[in-house]
Amino acid sequence: MSARLACEHGDLLIVAEGAARLSWTRTGPARWKPIGLWPSRHEQTEIADRVDAGLPMLVVLAEMPTIVPMLTEELLDAPEDLLSLAEFTGYLAELRIPFLGWLPPELRERGRRFFEATRRRPQAKPSVTRPPLLLDDPDHDAPHVRFARWLRPGHPPVEDLVPVATKIFLREDQP
Repeated sequence: MSARLACEHGDLLIVAEGAARLSWTRTGPARWKPIGLWPSRHEQTEIADRVDAGLPMLVVLAEMPTIVPMLTEELLDAPEDLLSLAEFTGYLAELRIPFLGWLPPELRERGRRFFEATRRRPQAKPSVTRPPLLLDDPDHDAPHVRFARWLRPGHPPVEDLVPVATKIFLREDQP
């Protein structure tokens, strides 16, 4: 029920931001319930350590805001941190996943600015002629963290993006 949202390749980390951050568990034959958000506190600490160490990270943005509709009953036994993100209207609920909530504030804001700046750009061309990714420019303060905008339908295939991400960061390291 969840797509892969992070991929490590050597020192490189590729992360997809979006609805796939919500973890689910099966509670019956056709029943699921949300159990948490990626990253866990431990994983968030590891990511912060990677950022502080200057290790390369590509964050692929697909949507904003990320709103996951669900039945109210699916949230009955959900953890309190998920309940605090939900808005209930009768039998339905909307869970709002904080956009880049796992990144330090300055990187979160940079990612938000990039997303907003590219919000209308993809519609300028027919979908078959659009590249699958738009890439931000390197930032002087944190060139090892780059943002990309996923322009195809569905969840970004983080494992398939390893060659692209490797090329992005190798190019920066070249004299």
